[in-house]
Amino acid sequence: MAAANQTPVFRDLNADNDPEVTEIESLCLRCQKTGITKLLLTKIPFYKEVVVMSFCCDSCHWENNELKPASTIQEKGIMFKLKVENPKDLTRSVVKTEWASIIIPELEFEVPAQSQEGTVTTVEGIIERACSGLYSKLDYLKVEDPESAAKLEEFVAQMTKLKSGDTPFTLILRDCSGNSFLENLNAPLPDPQLEESHFEISREEALMLGIYAPDDTGNENSTVQPDEDNLKDEVLGLPTNCYSCNAPCMTNMKLTHILLLLFKKLSLFETNCLEFCRDK
Repeated sequence: MAAANQTPVFRDLNADNDPEVTEIESLCLRCQKTGITKLLLTKIPFYKEVVVMSFCCDSCHWENNELKPASTIQEKGIMFKLKVENPKDLTRSVVKTEWASIIIPELEFEVPAQSQEGTVTTVEGIIERACSGLYSKLDYLKVEDPESAAKLEEFVAQMTKLKSGDTPFTLILRDCSGNSFLENLNAPLPDPQLEESHFEISREEALMLGIYAPDDTGNENSTVQPDEDNLKDEVLGLPTNCYSCNAPCMTNMKLTHILLLLFKKLSLFETNCLEFCRDK
């Protein structure tokens, strides 16, 4: 009887009930002092369970918001192709994981996978975020490269026009983890403007996700066994995010031997954020 009255871990958001938010003290990666991380476990209609995370540091006032799907990585990737034809289409809800890429073919614009953290937004929010990111580079380019700055300003103006909803365009959301979502306004009926399809993830995508990838022989039950002799003299580059500023960067890994008591083999890791905060 008691089990029947238990509150589920992931609950629907309801205006009549206060959401159960968990607060945790955590390290601020900007100033190395203590901030607060808030966690909300909830469900999104017609989607699945998610964890919404928000961090705030009272010392340096840095804030960060992120969304993580609570479900496992799916067997197949998912792709949504939306034809935006009117202002109502801009209000469609979008759940974008960090593994998702966004493409607007008409402008030859792309947001690559792993370049942004996961988020819950709308189609208009995606465009607004893209415009804000491009605008942030204008001041620097106007000094260093005025010609490129003029072209970028013209491109941002074209992007901004899309927010009116009067200019038709196509939005493609592709996620190899299979956990992104784009709202169907006619749900549960089919939406003539929205195409949803699934695809087999590539070996490169499987490695990016950190899951098992079949080897090139086609044997699904075999795993990749690296040759240790080949690895000991090589430095492997792994795409990661900077622990300090969260920008995309590379982590170098090298397998080595060390002559110390209790230690025989070691893997050395080095992360360099050369293009952004330059932390190591």
